[in-house]
Amino acid sequence: MRLRMALLGFGNVNRALARLLLRKADALRAQHGLVLTVTGIATHGHGAIIAPDGLDLQAALDARAEERPLAALGSPAGDALSFVAAVPADLVVEAIWTDPRSGQPATDLLRAALGRGLHVVTANKGPLAFAYRELRDLAARQGVGFFFESTVMDGAPVHAILREGLPVTTVNRIRGILNSTTNSILTRLEQGVSFSAALAEMQRAGLAEADPVNDVDGWDSAMKIAALANVHMGADLRPADVERVGIGAITVQQVRAVAGRGERVKLLCEAWRDGTAVKASVIPRALSLSEPLAHVMGTSSAVTFETDTLPALTIIEGDSTPATTAFGLLADIVNIARERFRRLRV
Repeated sequence: MRLRMALLGFGNVNRALARLLLRKADALRAQHGLVLTVTGIATHGHGAIIAPDGLDLQAALDARAEERPLAALGSPAGDALSFVAAVPADLVVEAIWTDPRSGQPATDLLRAALGRGLHVVTANKGPLAFAYRELRDLAARQGVGFFFESTVMDGAPVHAILREGLPVTTVNRIRGILNSTTNSILTRLEQGVSFSAALAEMQRAGLAEADPVNDVDGWDSAMKIAALANVHMGADLRPADVERVGIGAITVQQVRAVAGRGERVKLLCEAWRDGTAVKASVIPRALSLSEPLAHVMGTSSAVTFETDTLPALTIIEGDSTPATTAFGLLADIVNIARERFRRLRV
């Protein structure tokens, strides 16, 4: 089976996916009879190109590494919406920046792709936090897949475990450490490193943006807990509905004082049922060391689901990289090729 793919974004994550596609090509063919061909790439700063017969992925990676334009590898395709409308593809893989206050531009791009009858795989929590029901229903009407494993905890199979492993289960509460930047900063504060120095370490490592407000102020975490609540608790939350307190005012002295009591400060993401409603928060809290989430350190992340069938299920992911996020994308692509989405109904 040949599956033609279009990449929205060619930053760290989709470049890691391109490398993974090259490395796993033989295994995909041998284990799944699957040949994946990239027929177009749309970027924010390097234009959009289409190559109906397939792009040379290694050449595209080399061009980006050498900061050369991609134009020589295909035909120009205009802006991202024009690209989605024109690219000859079966599936769109999206991994672009999204405004945490609007969910754009990713939501409109995914809406256009699904409306055209293309499968969608996304690493972007924004569309789930702003338009999950709409996009889910649109995919079902079109008979296409809409998968999003990499939106929370990178490539860890959080969504797949709940979707495939917990049938007829009601999720009553979600608690998680979902932002690697803030978790790493809090870890370093406990070790006596100042907030500014800890943040600078993350920026030098490429794990925090030059403007870290979305992480430090809790917007990234708010999008993720809203996404989890929308998908797995039937909520219809937006990030602005999430009670949110960032970590910018926390000091070494505060964190070490908490540690002296046998507790640890974490930016805790929570969603819970309150009667017929679902509420959510992102707030720094002191967790007892008896709690698994208190032991999630550095750039690791974790989530605990409290359900009516399993009292507490905790999934912990080790330190993440763009490669782990890319694996989540690849897993979704394989599941779409296996038509796993046909089991899902609105």
